[in-house]
Parts: sequence; structure tokens; C-alpha cells
Amino acid sequence: MFKFSAYSIAAATNGVTKNIKSTDLLVDSLVIDNRDVIKNSVFVAIKGPNFDGHSFCFNAIERGASFVIVEKEIENIPQIIVKNTRKALLDIATLNRSRFKGEITAITGSVGKTTTKDMLGSILNSCFKTLKTFKNLNNEIGLPKTILKLDESYKAAVLELGMSNFGEIRTLSKVCSPSIAIITKIGVSHIEFLKTKENILKAKLEILDGMEKDTHLILNGDDELLKNLHISDHKIILCGIENSMNIYSAKNIKQIDLSTEYDLYLKEKFLAKITLPTIGKHNVLNSLLAIAAAGFYSIPIENIVSSLKEFTPSDMRQNICNINGIIVIEDFYNASPDSMKASIETLTKIPSSGRKIAVLGSMLELGDFSKKEHQTIGEFAVRNNIDILYCYGEETKEMVDAAKKEADAEKRECKINYFTERKNLIDCLKKELKKTDVVLFKASLRMNFKEIFSSVFPS
Repeated sequence: MFKFSAYSIAAATNGVTKNIKSTDLLVDSLVIDNRDVIKNSVFVAIKGPNFDGHSFCFNAIERGASFVIVEKEIENIPQIIVKNTRKALLDIATLNRSRFKGEITAITGSVGKTTTKDMLGSILNSCFKTLKTFKNLNNEIGLPKTILKLDESYKAAVLELGMSNFGEIRTLSKVCSPSIAIITKIGVSHIEFLKTKENILKAKLEILDGMEKDTHLILNGDDELLKNLHISDHKIILCGIENSMNIYSAKNIKQIDLSTEYDLYLKEKFLAKITLPTIGKHNVLNSLLAIAAAGFYSIPIENIVSSLKEFTPSDMRQNICNINGIIVIEDFYNASPDSMKASIETLTKIPSSGRKIAVLGSMLELGDFSKKEHQTIGEFAVRNNIDILYCYGEETKEMVDAAKKEADAEKRECKINYFTERKNLIDCLKKELKKTDVVLFKASLRMNFKEIFSSVFPS
């Protein structure tokens, strides 16, 4: 965080100072957890469903906070009183962003945001210090916390913007004011609230609301709703595998063991051979989006090649490992129909003499589409020749029923089981799994599949 005076923070938040001896007092960090307080920091008292930061203001001052930001006056401590501390957090992040002179790339989309962000962050960091969103800090609390880490030591930032409804991306984009934006895909994540893919597209396009005219919008050129998008105020760059209009494209895609190779083209010009230490066309697409954004930073092609070759997925996102001879795909951060299909395809493409086993949990936030989408995944798993399908979660009953019908209709051999108890699933996996098997763990984050994985494969 850049250094700011109490006066400038009060001005940015429309706040009133109280008990602050000098409004020239400088702070250079902001925290919302009193346990994170350090010297010259300011503590913002955020209210949550199960806590109220105002209860920790005295403790924050005792720990060394210069002052606190509150919604109601607290006697005898230095403070700035604002109407809404959540809004104040956004205001201070916007103030910090205004001091940053480097480029910011913002990424949104139904799937692939984090992988694309991590790929681009790795590429940029090979040339200069780059800030990127940590884990899932991509909402109205997480994004400003990330932006407030920016200072003069950084030259670029890659930020992930999440959402569940209209207006959220607009707020985040106005805070981070990106010079480059990426939309990875329009899927059905959060369709419970937005009802249609067209509405999801509309919500994702709010990313433009914080951008100046003539800035660049990088799109998945293979996505049905994105490939024909025309926006007069911005320059669109399409990336993909299938669309002849793609500016950046991948050709001659080959899987070699657990890696993927492809030829990178800029229009008709060959640029380089890219190697990714992961598999699946969805990861090829993510890398193309990252490469297109890296082009605006004048990153040498050799840095792009080497950075992608050494890329490591974020925790819980399609991490492939070998545990005692069993190949395991850990992909239990989140789940949507698109990401489920991509993970199942990855499972089927991993070379092994053993069985292909999918352990799938519920996909949440699908609303009225839940039944149909779970049925689609059950059918998809069988059609992709999964040997064993284990399902856990209320919504996966539909997945199991559809999978059994598909297996009967196509006369495919597939062992399909539904579990109502987590313990029974864990016990079954411990007994069933053996060397040379390939097993996928995939579910929405709230299904806590990491705990199932940890029980089956204790460290």
C-alpha cells in the first residue's frame, strides 16, 4: 500500500476524523482482522453475518493501529467515522489504485479465471514484479484487500473478478480500473440468480464499466456468446482453437503423457511451440488468453514459453499427482457443468493401464437448471467410458440415475454408486482404489471434497 495521510483517507471515504491528533499522520497498510495489525496500519471494522469488527477496535489500537475506521463513534480512540465500512474499504482501494502507474489486467468468466490469472501472473513475473489475486480473494472484500497490496515495487497486477449477480463486476471494475480485460467463457455458473446465459454475459461485460475507451478486451473466440461480440468503444482480441477469426490460436495440439504441446500462432504467423505441464483443451485456451494479455506488456516470447512450461496450478485446481501408484486429479475447488466436463475429459486422457474413476459431488448455484445439468454430467461420464462413477451429494442423485440409463442404453459397463454418507464413500474408496487407477475428485467447494481426499490419502 502507498503511504496515505489520515486526511486523504477521510476525504476518500467522506469520513469524519475523531481523536486523531494530526491528520497528516501517515499509514502504509490496511487490515480488516485485528490480529494482522502492524505499526502504521489502519484497522477497518467490517461487519459480517457472524461478527462485527467494531468489537475489536480497542484491541487493534492496543496492537499498534494508528487509527480505526468505524460506522459508529467509539470513545477515546483515534478513528474515522464513515457511513459504511465496506464502502470505505472499496474507496481506499480506489485511492491506492489511483497512485499505481503500472498496467492492470482484470479477468472474469464462468470457468478458467484462476488458471488464466495464474498463467499470466507467472509470465509477467518473469520480467517484473507482478501482483496477482491470492486464492479466491475476488469479491468486494477480497479484491480491495489485493489492490491495497500495490505499491511502487510492483509494475503490473493481474486481478480476478468474481460475481454471483448483476452489479458486482461493475463495482470491482471501477475499483481496479483495468487497462486490459479478459473474459474466459460464458457458462452456467450462478445461473440460479441470473437465469440465462445472456444475462451472465451482460453481467460479465460490466468489467468494461471501469475501463477507459479504446482499451483491450480479450475474449474466448470459441465461445458461442463471445465470438461474435461487437463493442465499438473497445478493441477486441479473440483467442481460441476452432474459430478462424481468432487472433491468437493453437494448432497441432498433442498430449504427451501428462503434458500438452501446441504450435502458437498470431494470425497466420507461427510464434513458438508451447508446452503446458497439464492436459486438456481448456488449459490450452486459458494459456492463449494469458499469452494475448502478455503481448501488451512486451514480454519476450522465450519468457512466455519458459513460464508456461513451468506453470503449476493453484491449490485444489486440477492438480495431477501420483500417490502410491494411483494417479489422482485434485480438482475440488469448485464445479460447474463446463468444468465438470473438462475434468472428466482430462481423466479419460491420462495414460494408464488401470481404471478411470470419477468421484463427483454436487454442482451448486444452478437453481432451476440443477436437475438437467446433473443429468447431463451423468450421461457425459458414461459416454466418456468412465469405469467407475461414485457420487455424493443430494443433487447427484440425478447424475446417478442418468448415468445408469445411459449405460443401459449404450450397453456400456460402468459401476455407478450413490453415497448418502461421507464415511461410506471414504471407506469404499480406501477399499476399492489400487495401483494404476486414475481417480478424479470434483465438486463444488462447499461439498468439502478436500476432506474426503485427505481421508482417503492421509499425508
